Amino acid sequence: MNDLPEGTIAHLLRLLGSSAQPERYRGAPDRIVVRDVPRRARFVNGLIGRLAASHSSEAGDLLRDLVQDETLSNWNEELLRAREAQRVLRRDHGYQHPGIDDVRGTLRGGRPANVADLAALVVDCLEGLAVEINQGDADGWEPFWNQDGDGDRTKPKRENSCRNAIAKELKLRLPSSVETSLEAHHARETRSDLRVSYLGPRNQRFHVPVEIKRCRHEDLWTAIESQLIGKYTIDPEAGGYGIYLVLWFGKRYAKRPPKGERPDTPKELEERLRGKLTEGQARRISVCVMDVSGNAPGSPPS
Repeated sequence: MNDLPEGTIAHLLRLLGSSAQPERYRGAPDRIVVRDVPRRARFVNGLIGRLAASHSSEAGDLLRDLVQDETLSNWNEELLRAREAQRVLRRDHGYQHPGIDDVRGTLRGGRPANVADLAALVVDCLEGLAVEINQGDADGWEPFWNQDGDGDRTKPKRENSCRNAIAKELKLRLPSSVETSLEAHHARETRSDLRVSYLGPRNQRFHVPVEIKRCRHEDLWTAIESQLIGKYTIDPEAGGYGIYLVLWFGKRYAKRPPKGERPDTPKELEERLRGKLTEGQARRISVCVMDVSGNAPGSPPS
């Protein structure tokens, strides 16, 4: 069994898993009892474990398809855990420890040594921008709001305009060797709002996708999983790293979650979004909620 191709393992999973149940279902009166279930269940668990223990991209694709296979719905919990474990394993396998020259360059503020450094650099720039917007002398909120003839805020600008403003600021703050792209292409012909890229000294390219949402967006509570993690961070050059940036315009604009009340503050929204991440995801996904509401006289009530 150790020599079986991963495609064959997935095929066996579909054949056997559809007629067997996990051992957690044993004794459940509403379940169909299949002969020799414990033995078959252990075998299916072993097959799932084989895919989870592989760091190949093929294993990841197969697990994604198996999770979506309705004939394996009984095994959904096991498959979801296996998919997450395989993602972490694959990312850790692809991580390259920086050399001493790389470390020195990063400490000098020069070049990122790896994708983790690049992500940290972008987050640091975004946090610095957030401080300037709220504590600077100028009206930092202006790029994000429409205004009337008197200069008073009327409503938030469209998402693309906000994205362009963020991209402009990043280009000013990041080292010249780091590239910021709008609507960048990723794996499987998907596009993130922004992509920050760096080409290392050994022609090793890595990048960090940034997904931007206004706090009023319809997909505010789901895009971190369905878009950022599900589509963009799977790009091999991203190494599983990504940034979910939410622009806070005030409580009145915040999208209410499927359950519970809308958040009162940007900090609360940030904490609740981070709480949706698994332990493995939280190691590589950064959540930033940037307050662009402008807490000055004349700002829309929150």
